[in-house]
Amino acid sequence: MINLSLNKNLDILMPNTNRALAVVLQAATPKELAAVSQEKDLKSILNSLLKGSAQNPASDKTLLTLVKNNPTLKDLGNVSATIRDLLTTLKADKNPLPLTDTLKNFLIDIKELTEPLLKQKIENSGVFLESKLKKEIVSQAGKLETSLNIKELLSGDLKSVLLKAGDEIAKSSHPNQTELLKNIDKLSLCIDYYQLLSHLSNSSCVYLPFSWEQLEEGNINLKKDKEDKFYCDIDLKLKEYGELKLRLVLYEKNQINIHIHSDSNDLKEIIKENISLLRSALIESHITPREIRIFDAAKKNIPSPYENSSQMIDVGFEVKA
Repeated sequence: MINLSLNKNLDILMPNTNRALAVVLQAATPKELAAVSQEKDLKSILNSLLKGSAQNPASDKTLLTLVKNNPTLKDLGNVSATIRDLLTTLKADKNPLPLTDTLKNFLIDIKELTEPLLKQKIENSGVFLESKLKKEIVSQAGKLETSLNIKELLSGDLKSVLLKAGDEIAKSSHPNQTELLKNIDKLSLCIDYYQLLSHLSNSSCVYLPFSWEQLEEGNINLKKDKEDKFYCDIDLKLKEYGELKLRLVLYEKNQINIHIHSDSNDLKEIIKENISLLRSALIESHITPREIRIFDAAKKNIPSPYENSSQMIDVGFEVKA
């Protein structure tokens, strides 16, 4: 299992560099801006929001609503599809850039996914880059190997790779420069979006870091409440079956409840037919399924049991970026 442990020292979202926040604030009305900050200019608002989050949860909740409803961010689509588009453009060149191999390694098919590989892909999704850097610098302060560890960390992180590739392509005469920069910019904005969601919801929110033909959009949200329960919300939009939402609650170390929400009768029948296999797989992994229930999607908007929680989880690395 992925190790779940609490870490409270999480506040490393870089002020003035989160483009998703800039997109939201630029589209906000004066009334909406007044609801989230008393500052007048964009730079001051960014600093105020990102540094004062813990002192103003009401502001965070208001801003989170603006983020989720922003049309630009809602249309970002599937991260894996954007990576595929970027790869297609890169392959059209006779002299592929180093970015090509990095993206190929990152875009793994769901059929090849294993637990260690999933953990690695989440770590290197770009959403946790700044937190990983902070953790490395603090833990290795003054040691000679720090710079080498940071270099290795940066080489495998998608956000770091995209930033470097964007600079290199912008200075090059690459025949597909415009299209490449467009897709790199879109991917970078996606990562900023998930970093912002994590910061505002005090949780870990990340896109699904793998390729799946059926998947249009998908993300995972992880959080821990004050009673040491761990929550995992998985939101999927499937090409054939529409929206599928799952909530997993882990408690007492190995007890789990699973709620599944869908409006597709066909999908619900498939799930029902395979519940026994799911139970067996969980038990083999030493997890006891206490409850597995299927609901209509119309009933999914129930109050979140961790909505007001101030704790987050650490999935082997720092949670917020």
